[in-house]
Amino acid sequence: MKTLPHLIGQLYNTPLMLTLDKAEELHMAMNLALSGGLPTKAMSDGFAPSAGPAGERKPYAMAGNGVAIIPVMGPLLQRGGWMDALCGMTSYDRVAALVDSAMRDRDVNAVLLEVDSPGGSVAGLFTLTARLKAMGEQKPIWTYANEGAFSAAYAIAGATQKIYLPSTAMVGSIGVIAMHVDQSQRDKAQGLSYTPIFAGDKKAAGNSHSPLDDATRADMQREVGRLYGMFVDHVAEGRQLDRQAVIDTQAGLLNADDAVTGRFADGIASIEETVQMLSDAAKPQSVVFNLKGNSMSQPENTVTAAQLASAEQAAAASAKTAERSRISAILDLPQAQGREALARKLAMTTDMPADAVAGLLEVAPAAAVTPATPAANSGKPDFAAAMADLGNPAVGAGGGDASAATTAEAMAKQILTAGV
Repeated sequence: MKTLPHLIGQLYNTPLMLTLDKAEELHMAMNLALSGGLPTKAMSDGFAPSAGPAGERKPYAMAGNGVAIIPVMGPLLQRGGWMDALCGMTSYDRVAALVDSAMRDRDVNAVLLEVDSPGGSVAGLFTLTARLKAMGEQKPIWTYANEGAFSAAYAIAGATQKIYLPSTAMVGSIGVIAMHVDQSQRDKAQGLSYTPIFAGDKKAAGNSHSPLDDATRADMQREVGRLYGMFVDHVAEGRQLDRQAVIDTQAGLLNADDAVTGRFADGIASIEETVQMLSDAAKPQSVVFNLKGNSMSQPENTVTAAQLASAEQAAAASAKTAERSRISAILDLPQAQGREALARKLAMTTDMPADAVAGLLEVAPAAAVTPATPAANSGKPDFAAAMADLGNPAVGAGGGDASAATTAEAMAKQILTAGV
């Protein structure tokens, strides 16, 4: 019976995230244990292992496409022990160890927590939820509430990416409770009198051999309120809900329909359907390369040669359209007035954007304006005329004056070389 003081410390005068009926059940079990009516032999957690592909034994069941199913059953405690056998409890340490093992298991692509729990101890809970969030970045972790995920159990579910449940299930009880047992009347009936000798006004506060005083009650209420705020924030963040929406549940229980409507769960489904959805979401990814050489992950065997050819054609068409737009933008620049030949040369022989060309044209001298002969560009739009003018410049015989195109080319080179 040497473990009883540890159990009493876990159950009384400490905040719990536990439904009231289960708290009463544990209290009755404690009374039986105190009277010697229950065994205290430690037992295993009772998880049914399964065999892996090569026959190796795993500490969790496997289903679907590499989905590890990890049970989170019964009242929850930070560390396991003989109480597991007493009330079918699950320890946070055990859950964390199993999920961590699944993260390192090459046969596992995702984890499904199968939860059926009234909640439990606050101690160790938020350490577990933080670990679940971190491990969920390695492989998907979902929850299946089968058939209840209450209080601390719902906090665990809220640390996973998705929550599904059958139509008869319930979730919620987002609240905190602490219990104090006043056994002073029983002590008196048994002729017992306990006198604590202590230093520090609060050292004996809340002991079960005295009635609960107002100051101790206020201290306990303040701590319960603090932990409640942490619980509300955790659920609001994990489920992407407004904080007030979580508070408005007033720690009530939500049936499957209300849970989905209020976004406290993602959907109603059987566990087989949930495993299938998680299997599809966790299909192994293969790395392929896009047309620009950047790697991107896609499901295996989904990119065909026809799709790649289509993507190449689309990319080529897009590049061609972009180039035409760039040339047109340069030729339409206000700075191109009087500098048409230079503008065409920069548009056709460089890949400079329009704004950079505008800067160059601003510092280039404008050529003398020669009225255009109507017949020369008859029926041609400006862009077509620019394309028609592109080519080798005509050079006068005998080393005479260069054409306007030659002058423009020389000017462009001079400007580019000067780094303007």
